[in-house]
Amino acid sequence: MSDSTEVYIIYFSAAGSTRHVAEVMEKRFAAIGLQPFLYDLARDRDLCLTISRQIQLRANDCCLIVGSPVYVSHAAPPVMEFISSLPSVAVSYAVPFITWGGATSGIALYEMARELSRKGFKIVAAAKVLAVHSLMWQLKDPLGEGHPNSEDDRMIEQLVDEVCRKIQAAERKEMELARLAYQSKEVHTEMEKVSLQAAKAYMPARELDEEICTQCQICAEVCPTKAVTLAPYPVFKEGCLYCFSCMRVCPEGAIKADLSELWQRIREREAFFKEQPQTEIFV
Repeated sequence: MSDSTEVYIIYFSAAGSTRHVAEVMEKRFAAIGLQPFLYDLARDRDLCLTISRQIQLRANDCCLIVGSPVYVSHAAPPVMEFISSLPSVAVSYAVPFITWGGATSGIALYEMARELSRKGFKIVAAAKVLAVHSLMWQLKDPLGEGHPNSEDDRMIEQLVDEVCRKIQAAERKEMELARLAYQSKEVHTEMEKVSLQAAKAYMPARELDEEICTQCQICAEVCPTKAVTLAPYPVFKEGCLYCFSCMRVCPEGAIKADLSELWQRIREREAFFKEQPQTEIFV
């Protein structure tokens, strides 16, 4: 890989698993001798404008890596919005990756790759990585327990090595997107019909115990979409993704929700799909 090639790793991570994979990539690129730019979509406010300008300037010497957790079979809305904001390019490279919690990885990876390809990016690799299910932190035996683990990390490092090899060799041939459409045709079609917006109607209601809430603002600080405001107690706005990070980190336990029915639905999906392999790289 040319020393002048710039690599951008952009990720969205409500619970931390996608951030972990992005950081493993960052360390591997650095070990090879190329320090990537690492951006968190939930924290870097001017990210879209900055990246768009840089990609336009770099033209044919840029590699964009985009990571997302899976939400209701799709990539997180902020990730798809970011991809939509990108400029059209001619010969830049892209690598989408997802983390998923053991129920199903859905069609998120395919949709991310398809939209990046439509922008002109050459898809040279992709990955799906098993992670502990972000909504099961209260359970002793969550789906994906212990993941990403050292073997997952090793596979991600292997992906980085292959991406570097392809770019250094100037391989412009795009990976066939059909490889990322690994669900059956019938399942893929059904997953296209579902959405996070529709699923919100079935999410458990949150309740706030104002008597123990100290208005510490931690819930607002950790919300990845800035959908929590204090007025003077927490208010949940339309942009909420139902990641329940606010509930997970509340030091007083003031935000409550009964997730038991949700856990049951998640386990039923895991039993139905039995998706294998759980972590896979596509190169």
